[in-house]
Amino acid sequence: MEQFYAILWTAVGTFITGLLSWLTIVITNFFNSKIKDKKMAKISTDITTITMNAVQSVFQSFVDVLKKQGAFTKEKQEEAKERALAIINSQLTTELVDYIKANFGDVQEYLKNKIESVIYSLKK
Repeated sequence: MEQFYAILWTAVGTFITGLLSWLTIVITNFFNSKIKDKKMAKISTDITTITMNAVQSVFQSFVDVLKKQGAFTKEKQEEAKERALAIINSQLTTELVDYIKANFGDVQEYLKNKIESVIYSLKK
């Protein structure tokens, strides 16, 4: 029976990974369709892609494992968000940071909101 659950979780994980990749494309295309300036579209796409990849990475390597163990608590949820934020911060270029500062103010608050937005989108 345990082997069945292991296979089931592997299949579910593979499906979710594919779904998350598809959603990244859909969300990126949606944002691009709303932005007329090509440079701004690229910057927005870069930020969205970095955020989506970070959230997916943390889900795959941290959240999914804890959920399988039944150990995904509120504290672990916050830790997952902090892990995603750390990944995003390590990948943002100076140009992207400057864009966020100029258009949204506080970079960390913007990124936290972006993470929440991506998580919400992925849950739908």
